[in-house]
Amino acid sequence: MNSKLSNIKNIAWAIAIVASLALLVVALGFAAFTRHHGEMERPTVLIGEAAAARDAALAEAKKAEEQQALQQSGGGEVYVLGESGDAGQAYLDSLTFLCDSALIGLRDYGLLKDGTATTQVWGSAAGNIPASTLGDFTIRFPGDGSEVSPIDAAMIAKPAQLVISLGTDSLAGTDEQTFISGFESLIRGIQQASPETAIIVCTITSVTISYSGSDGLDFPIVNQANTWIARVCADTGVFLVDVASAVSDSNGSLLTEYASANGKTLNSAGLNQVLDYLRNHAIAY
Repeated sequence: MNSKLSNIKNIAWAIAIVASLALLVVALGFAAFTRHHGEMERPTVLIGEAAAARDAALAEAKKAEEQQALQQSGGGEVYVLGESGDAGQAYLDSLTFLCDSALIGLRDYGLLKDGTATTQVWGSAAGNIPASTLGDFTIRFPGDGSEVSPIDAAMIAKPAQLVISLGTDSLAGTDEQTFISGFESLIRGIQQASPETAIIVCTITSVTISYSGSDGLDFPIVNQANTWIARVCADTGVFLVDVASAVSDSNGSLLTEYASANGKTLNSAGLNQVLDYLRNHAIAY
């Protein structure tokens, strides 16, 4: 009897083992079948393509982050004037220039309409305007020769377009905060005094590669200041025009053929280059 029960148990275990093996074979076969015929094959992504996609996404994220930071600081996009085609002499005749020693030759060389008697240039009697005083300085008003602030001049004259070229004089001794706050204060004051005036801010022209003036100016300092100017333009919503590129070499230094004897201010050839650049990078209306 015990022997018969033992045989039955052995048979049952054998049947169970066979059944389990059969189920395993069926399961493996089903899995292989559905993987080959039922699943979509995943596309192959090349490592290079993935890296490029990642880098593009990171660049976009960084750009968005920088734009957001600029907007939170009260700024926005920098409106750089690109090539417009030749706007003609009439366009130049419509401009008013607020400038320091870099462009004061427009007045002193008589390169604008009415020559040395032009009323288009606002500058100091001496020609220089220290970068540390951009928020508080006076000019010689061409209407009557009186000493007034550029904000008061704007309120009186209401110029259609005001080209501002400031920041060169005593730049090496001026810190970023003083430069930016003074420049912004000037522009916002003009905007309030004459809301219809279109303001165009120029990049600062550099010095020649051999310049060794006592003011310590060099092109790294000028390049840094031009980033400050771009920030001011973004914060105040005015136009930026890169006149410095018209008289500079590929490294950013002032070309000697456009420099006066001091290696810093522009000679008449350099000033004419700037005027030509302005008339070909005009505001489109």
